[in-house]
Amino acid sequence: MWWSKLFTRAFLVAVRNTIVKIIPENSWLFKQITIAGLKINAKKGHLPLQSLVMGVFATQHCNLNCKCCTTFSPIAEECFLDIETYNNDMEKLAKITANKLTSFYVTGGEPLLHPRLTEIFDIARLHFPETPISFMTNGLLLLKMPEVFWENCNKNNATISLSRYPINIDIDSIKTRANNFGVNFKYVGGDGVPVKKMWKYPLDLTGKQPLSRGYDICSQINLCITMDNGKIYPCNTISNIKHFNKYFNKKLEITSGDFLELRNVGNINEIYEFLCAPKPFCRYCNRKGIKLGIKFGSSKREITEWV
Repeated sequence: MWWSKLFTRAFLVAVRNTIVKIIPENSWLFKQITIAGLKINAKKGHLPLQSLVMGVFATQHCNLNCKCCTTFSPIAEECFLDIETYNNDMEKLAKITANKLTSFYVTGGEPLLHPRLTEIFDIARLHFPETPISFMTNGLLLLKMPEVFWENCNKNNATISLSRYPINIDIDSIKTRANNFGVNFKYVGGDGVPVKKMWKYPLDLTGKQPLSRGYDICSQINLCITMDNGKIYPCNTISNIKHFNKYFNKKLEITSGDFLELRNVGNINEIYEFLCAPKPFCRYCNRKGIKLGIKFGSSKREITEWV
């Protein structure tokens, strides 16, 4: 059941947050514990799916500049989700899924930079009337958003998922504003303590990683599924590698086996089947080379942040 997977993930996050208070993140022991946890989480993702979590990138760029950003936002050009294309994609997805998803999320970059963000919520609610909707934000712009934004979040029951970074934002005022407008509020990962350390998931530019190795400890399996311009991608890395390739003049290849064309999908079982297997692009992911305990800070836009 989908709720069992969410409970398991929440439990693993709670265990991780407890362990990190005892064992330094940059230690060998913490890395081994982390890899073991990733294996457990990934193994559950390998099971035949019975539900689907889907997301879209409202923007590719961001108003923060975090080093080792897993979506490559510091090196991404300004880019906004096209509303008309998005609406067409959502209409197709709704037909395939019978208007049902486990949850739908809007992410970035920073979603609040999109000038038509409320339309993104409206379209999601139109096609998926019973699906939980959330948007991930760093919170920098929340208190600057007009009343119409908050009213729209309330109307569409869109939950704020705040990534808690060590930045200067007034959390109490944000919570008060959300409460005043009847908008749900939560923290990404379920913990309100600021994230002071980052993780780096290095890329292997040679593309020589065994497919099963990265897949067996991948943190994104069936949790970071995204849809963009008529395609379904199994993870953020594949959908956003174009920014890395362009900025650093690299050619990490995306093949037809790395995504699904919505127009070619007949039913939801085809999506399930696609998601529960390694992708050709997995050969670029050096998951065992994960770097932990990197101090939160600004990106210098150097390739070493991602390889």
